[in-house]
Order: sequence, then C-alpha cells, then structure tokens
Amino acid sequence: MAKIQQNRGLSARRWKADGALACGRRRNAAATLAVGLSAALGLFAVSCGRGHGVPTSPNAPVVLISIDTLRADHLPAYGYTKIRTPFIDALAKDSWLFENAYTPCPMTLPAHTTMLTGELPPEHGVRNNVGFVFDGRAHPSLPLLLKAHGYATGAAVSSYVLRSDTGLGPLFDYYEDSTEAAPGMAPVHYRRTGDKTEAVAKEWIAKHAGQPFFFFFHIYEPHLPYNPPEPFLSLYGKTYDGAIASADAIIGTFLDDLKRLGVYDRAMVVLVGDHGEGLGDHGEEQHSILLYREAIHVPMIIKLPGEFGAGRRIAWPAQLSDIVPTVTSVLGIKTPKEVSGSSLVTMDPKVGAQRVLYSETLYPRLQLGWSDLHSTLDARYQYIQSPRPELYDMVADPAEKHDLIGSRAADAARLAADLQKFPQGSDKPAAVDEETLRRLAALGYIGGLRDTAASASLPNPVDNLQYLQRMQDGWRLADEKQFPQAIAALRAILKDNPGMVDVWLKLGEVLTNAGLDEQAVAAYRDAMQRSPIFLPDVSVSLGYVELNLKRLPEAEAAARRALKDVPTKAHELLARVALARGDFAAATEEARAAAAERNPQPPALLVMAEVQLGEGKPADALGTIERAAQRANELRFPEVYNLEYLRGDALARLNRVAEAEAAFRREIAAFPSHSRAYANLAVIRFIQGDRAGVAQLMDEMARANPTGQTYLLAATTFASLGETGEAAAWRRRAESADAGAGLR
Repeated sequence: MAKIQQNRGLSARRWKADGALACGRRRNAAATLAVGLSAALGLFAVSCGRGHGVPTSPNAPVVLISIDTLRADHLPAYGYTKIRTPFIDALAKDSWLFENAYTPCPMTLPAHTTMLTGELPPEHGVRNNVGFVFDGRAHPSLPLLLKAHGYATGAAVSSYVLRSDTGLGPLFDYYEDSTEAAPGMAPVHYRRTGDKTEAVAKEWIAKHAGQPFFFFFHIYEPHLPYNPPEPFLSLYGKTYDGAIASADAIIGTFLDDLKRLGVYDRAMVVLVGDHGEGLGDHGEEQHSILLYREAIHVPMIIKLPGEFGAGRRIAWPAQLSDIVPTVTSVLGIKTPKEVSGSSLVTMDPKVGAQRVLYSETLYPRLQLGWSDLHSTLDARYQYIQSPRPELYDMVADPAEKHDLIGSRAADAARLAADLQKFPQGSDKPAAVDEETLRRLAALGYIGGLRDTAASASLPNPVDNLQYLQRMQDGWRLADEKQFPQAIAALRAILKDNPGMVDVWLKLGEVLTNAGLDEQAVAAYRDAMQRSPIFLPDVSVSLGYVELNLKRLPEAEAAARRALKDVPTKAHELLARVALARGDFAAATEEARAAAAERNPQPPALLVMAEVQLGEGKPADALGTIERAAQRANELRFPEVYNLEYLRGDALARLNRVAEAEAAFRREIAAFPSHSRAYANLAVIRFIQGDRAGVAQLMDEMARANPTGQTYLLAATTFASLGETGEAAAWRRRAESADAGAGLR
C-alpha cells in the first residue's frame, strides 16, 4: 500500500511540473535535430497533399493506450480550459492529433474490439458489453497479426468489462485482467485503479523492451465513480474532470517508463478513448444509450516512431477502426482484407474530408426494451436513425442542440442512404456466452437482456430517460445500503414494467444483502424465467442463496448449470456445497479447479483455505492463505476480502490468539461489512473474559451493517456463548427491524 501511495505522490508532484518541461527534458541535441527533420518531412507530406511520405518502421514497438470513458472535448489538447493534463499535452506535441475521431459504439467491449480488429461492431460481431463474445478464429486482430510477425504481445486492463473470457484475452501472449472485489459483495464491483495496472504494464514491457512488442494498456479512471486521489480531489472534487486529471498523471508515469526503458522514441504510441460520457448534455449522465457527440467523439493521438510529423492536427473524420490499418502501414505489414478501417497516415486528405462514419448502440433495445440507435456522420453532419430521426450540424452546433431534420432534408436523406451501405451483422446475443449483468450494473451498465426482435414500435430512448432515472435512483439507494428504500423503489419499477430483467436481478441482490434469502430466491428465479437467454452468473448467485438456506441439492444444480459458462465461480460454489456436506475430497477437487484458471485471483485461491479449515487443517490453510496474499501482492491489491478473516480463523485454531485477534481487526478495518469477522473476534474477547468488549463489538457490527440479518448473527453469537438474555434481545431487534421496514 505504501508503494502505491508513493507512486501516486510521485505522479502528483510530476503533474505540478510544467508540461513543456516534462516534454523537453527527455531529448538530447541529436534527438531534437531528428525530430526537427521529421517535422520538416511531415510538412512536406502535407504540402504534397498526401501522407505517402511517412516512412515505414519495421519491428517498431507498438503501444495502444486506452483511457476509458474519455470524451475529447474535456481535454486541453482539444481546447478545454477547466483542467490541466500536461502529460497528454506533451504526447500530443510529439504526435498527430485527430480532432474529429469517433467510436462506432459508446460501450467499452464493442469499442475495444474495434480497436483491436479494425472492424465495425456489425463486422466483428461484438455489439454490446453483454451477450457477445469475440471469436478470434474468425476475425483478424492486431495482436495475432503482430505475433505472426515475431512480436511479443501483452495487455493489462482495468475493468471486468474487458475480462479475458470476452474473447480478447486469448489474442495475447499475456493478458492481465485482475480486478479487486468490493467488500461484502464478492465479484460485484470488479475494477482496479490505473496506477496498479500501470505497474503491471511496466514490468511486462521491461522484460520485452529489447524486442518487437505490442502492448495494450487500459485504464478506467474517468468512468464512474469519479473519485480521484490527491491533489486532484482538492483541485477538482469528485468530478469527471478530476478523474481525467488523475488519468493524465497515470499516463505520465507510463510514458516516463517507456522513456526510461528506451522505448518511447522508437515506438508507435496510440492514445485513444473508447467512448465519451453524457454528463447530462442530452439527459444521459453516463453512456451507452444515446449517440450524441458527447458519447462518441473521442481523443485520438498517434505518435509515430521518431516522432515523425510531430504536432500535426488533422480535421477530417477518423474512427477507432482506423487504428489497425494505421499500425500495419507504419510497420510495413499487409493489412488483412477484412479490415474496414483506413490508414490515417497514408490517406489522401481529400478522401478523408469525404468520409462517412458509422456508429450504433443496441443497448437501449437489448437492456431496456427501447429502440436501437444508429448514426452516420461526415465532416459536418450527424444523422441519427431512431423512431424520430435527427440531424445536426456539428460544425455550427457542436453541442447538437438544434435538430435540422426538417430544414436539411437532402443532407438527412444522403446520410440515411449511406447508413444502408454499412454491414448489418447479427444482433442476436449468444446464450452460451451470456455473462453477469449484476457486475456490469455496478459499473453503470444498467440493464438485462431482452428479446432481440426489432420492432418499429419500440419507444425512442430520448423520450424515456426519465424512466431510467428511477432505475438509477434504485441502484443508488442499494449502494448506500438503504435496503428498505431500495427494495421499495425496485418493486415499484417492476409493478409498472415487470418484464425488466435487470431490475429483478438488482432486487435479488438487494434482498440477499438484507438477509431476505427466500425473497431473493424468488427474485432471481423470476429474472431467469423472464430472460430470453440463460444467465449463468445469475445461476451462481441463486446457488449461493440456496446454500445460505441449506438447500444443497438446489445450490449444486444452480452451480452445474453455470459450469460451462463461468467455470471458476461455479467451481467455487461447488466446493462450498461439498464442504457443507462434509465431503472434503470433492471440496478439495472443486477448489483446485477454481484456482486452475489462466490468471488465478486471490479469492479463488482462498476457497482451498476454507476447505482446509473445514477439514481441520489450520496449518495447511495458513500456507494457502499466504500464497493468496503473495498473489495479491503481485497484483498490487492492498487488501483482499476474506483473506485476513480466514487467517484469523486459522490462527485461532492454532491457539495463536493474539495473532488471530490482529488478523480479525485488519479484516474489519479494511472491510467493515464483514460481519463474521466481528463475531469471531467477539468469541476471542469472551474467552479472555472481556464481556463488555463482546457487547461493544456487536454494537459496532450492527452500526456497520444495520440489517435484520446482522442482528440475527449477533443473536447467534451471544447464544453460542451462553448469553441467552442478550441473544433474545438481538432476535427481537432483528424482528422489529424487518417488520418496521415491511420486509417480512
């Protein structure tokens, strides 16, 4: 933890330095002369009217930097004045900056698949964050193409949305997608901070700096929740701009690593955003639903080897599908014929000025039951196809506030005709590939999959954003642990629209957290029955509730249904079911299977420690816990939910009471929602004769987790200690809490 804070402090101090100084200090006189020559040649290429003067750079390192949820018009390099981003500014001075670059989809997974394939979503087949998996055998991809030319390939990503089993991981030799679990919510909030991803990236690049390599580096900071570290928190507050400033500091550290390793000057570095953020400009606070410019206009900054043509600004339209052919043209590699993008460094500017680009979002229909949106845009206009088509002049009206569909009919008709020329593709999610919606909802992607049949009568998303606000309010109440209010809000939504699978899923989650397991089972089952496709991760969630209710056959069945699609989580559940049955051999086998994935996470390793403790082998469990802790340290995870709790349990069984107490206290300090840690610590206090300490711990537990379930745990704890009076009082408190909230 200290190392992470030190790195953040370094970034903060460097951020305060002048951007020009940060840019200039890396060059010696010879390098400056070379850059000047490159700039002159770049001007010559412009004066010729073509980009063919760009030299090829065989075997040059290639680095793709993606800053998630970064809209272009919030960067100083694109004219924004409310924040400072000195490191992105310095990179822009060394690069070609594309002023009008666009994503083909305002969602993370489809956009990144386009970056890596050079194909649009209808071509590569990944149309949404949910229900689509990329088939690397059927489509070209930059990592596999470069691997075939002798490149080492690596990636480090910061969000569950880009997890390996979306189909992206197998494209790379190395794919680091470790993310941290939030306290008390198992795998709900899967993400990690960019500084930790940067540290992983630095290690891999250092090992491969002397050979041709391609590295994909993804950070998630501008995505909600906006919670930047200092000094950005003090400067900008918990804002989108503050998150961008913190992302800039991470990029500065990363680029300095490249320079220190001797990679930067000879590398091709591409920095892009995958999509923007609504920020309420058209009623959408986040992204995915609408196709206005704030959601699809992204930064694109391309530094060529030797900084050839540094400082160029290109006005004609560019898109994320152009990244692959631009890289291949610079490296002198043949571009696969399936790639639909174009090389930005060899394109005739006249051709560029006439380009028509495509964007889409199926999210409104697949998750919300509203209409799809599709758009085409050129250098001036954007046409949005919806139940009520729209047309905007992006030059005169970049904020797209004035719909010209009635006054510019010819332009609208032209772009509408262009829209029909783009591939349609399949928009049917694959049931076998359906992944957890509950986790994605925690990242802001609210919605469950609906029937994918298109309908001209579906509502216009623009007309239904107020309804979305009700959903977001329910999510907020749940995040704030206002469970009675959240449950009431979600049930009110379902009363109006019982077909919304996503709301049933969230209701099941909230009911579980409130300790209302029977009602949670009903909600999860309703969600799975209403979903048009199988939801394997929801099946695992249902299985855990069944396990809590000691319905072991039902829990096992739920796990086995999900085994093919989410094997790690299913094996974890099966191990715990076997443990509940006292079948230690089966539990051991399942725990080993859970930890056998390509990139094992600490929580998966800890399942074996649970089995060993259940088997009465606390010394073995300690060894397993230590291996999980080492793995967490490798991943720069300062805390891992349940790790110190299990350590304390093992130490207590070995009669190492003081060490056990310290471990339980560490678990409570890191994860106040972990009620079992309070209960076990209370037992230690009781054995030591500190009955007042027991009562104090139970009160602290109740304050941290004010639910009937927590009060029942306090009652059980006092009952196990022979304190029948206290146990009865806590039971009454549990009954009163649930009855008062109308939950029982």
